Amino acid sequence: MEDQSTIRLGKCCFVGNLAWKTSWQDLKDKFRECGNVVYTNVMRDDDGRSKGWGIVEFESPEEALHAIQTLNGAELGGRRILVREDREDRDVKQADGATGAPERAPRPARGAGRGAANGGRGAGRGGRGAGAPEATGESSGLQIVVQGIPWAYTWRELKDMFAEVGGVDRADVVTGYDGRSRGYGTVKFTTKEAAEAAVARYNESELEGRRLAVFIDRYQ
Repeated sequence: MEDQSTIRLGKCCFVGNLAWKTSWQDLKDKFRECGNVVYTNVMRDDDGRSKGWGIVEFESPEEALHAIQTLNGAELGGRRILVREDREDRDVKQADGATGAPERAPRPARGAGRGAANGGRGAGRGGRGAGAPEATGESSGLQIVVQGIPWAYTWRELKDMFAEVGGVDRADVVTGYDGRSRGYGTVKFTTKEAAEAAVARYNESELEGRRLAVFIDRYQ
C-alpha cells in the first residue's frame, strides 16, 4: 500500500460497468456535466463489441476529481457506473518518472462543442457530516480539496483535523466500491477565510508520512 508523497490526480477517469450499448458519445454527454470533456472512448474487442469500460479525459485534474465525486455510482444506460482515477494516466505517469505511454485505442472524432462545468453534485462515496448542496458551476470559496489523506482516515478524522482552523460544515473522504479510501476528499467550511487559512496551513504539510496537497475546490 502507498505510504508517501502527494497523490497526483490526472485529467483522465476510468469508467467501468458500462452497458454494452453505451457509446463514446453517451459518455461525453454524461460527463460534460462535470467539466470540459476533450476525449472519450469506449474500449471494444476485435469484433467491435464493447468491453464494458472506457476513458474520459477532461481539460483539468479538478474536473476529473469533480466527475469522480459526482458520477461514481451514477446511472448510465440502465447500469450504475464505476468512476475512478485512471491509473494509466499518461500525465500522472510522467510526473512520477514512469516511462512509456499507456496502451489505448485511437481517439474517435470528438464531436460538437464542449460542455460547461455545471449540473448537480451527487453524494460522495465516503461518509459525510451533512447533506451535499447543489452545485452551481462556480466556486463558493468555502470548500477545499485535500489529497494525500492517510488511508485510515474517515470523514470524521478529516473534519476534526480541519476544525482547528475554523468552522467545518462537512467533510468527505472519497472511497471506491470496495469501501477503501482513495486517499483524497473535500472539506467545506462556514467561511471563505477559514478555507483560505486551511490551504495556507496544511498545503505541502506532512501527515502520518504522507504529504498533503490542499487547494480551493473550483467547482463547489
